[in-house]
Amino acid sequence: MKLKTLIPKSEVRRQVVQRRTEIPQSEIRNKTKLIIDKLSSTDEFVYAKNIYCYINSRPGEVDTRSLITYMEGWGKTIILPKLNKQSKSFRRSYFLGWDNIIKNNEGYWEPTVGADDDMSDVDLIIVPALAVSKYGQRVGYGGGYYDKLLKQTFAPKVVLAFEFQVFDYIESSVHDIRIDKIITERRIIDTRKNRSLH
Repeated sequence: MKLKTLIPKSEVRRQVVQRRTEIPQSEIRNKTKLIIDKLSSTDEFVYAKNIYCYINSRPGEVDTRSLITYMEGWGKTIILPKLNKQSKSFRRSYFLGWDNIIKNNEGYWEPTVGADDDMSDVDLIIVPALAVSKYGQRVGYGGGYYDKLLKQTFAPKVVLAFEFQVFDYIESSVHDIRIDKIITERRIIDTRKNRSLH
C-alpha cells in the first residue's frame, strides 16, 4: 500500500507564493478566461441565482473581477464579503457596481455600503484559496475568516485555481471545511467523487 505524502501547509504556501510571483499578467488573463468558461458549464453555476464571490487582491490570483463582470451579463445576483474586524469575520454585501468598491485597511476590496449575515439565499460560493488538494482540502491565507463563513452555508463551495495550486494531499485538520469542486484552466475536479473513491 502506497503511503500518502502529506505536504505541510507552510511548504504549500511557500511553493505557491513563489510560483505566483513568476506568472505573467498575460498568462493570468488567458488562464482566467479558460477557468471562467469551465465554471459557466457547471450545473452549480448555471442554476445559481445568488453567487457569493470575492474580488482578487493579491498578485498571481485568478482574475475574479472579470468573472464578476461576466456574471453580471448572466443576470446573476453577486454577493461579496465585507470585513467585520470586531468579530474577525466576513459579513455579506451586494455588488452594486465598481463605483461602490473600495480597498479596506486589510487590503481587501469590498463594497462601501450594506452588510448582513444571512447566508440562507446563497446558491454558490466561490472561495479564495492559496492552494487546494484534489480531496477538497484548502489552504487559505491564515485569517480564518472563510472557515467561519463556510460553516454558515450548505451551498456548493468552488475554488478557482491555476494548476500549480492543486496538490494531491495537503496537511489538514478534522475541523477544516472541504471544497466541493476545483476549477483550473485544464480541468474540473469533483472532490466529493475523489473522497468517495478513496
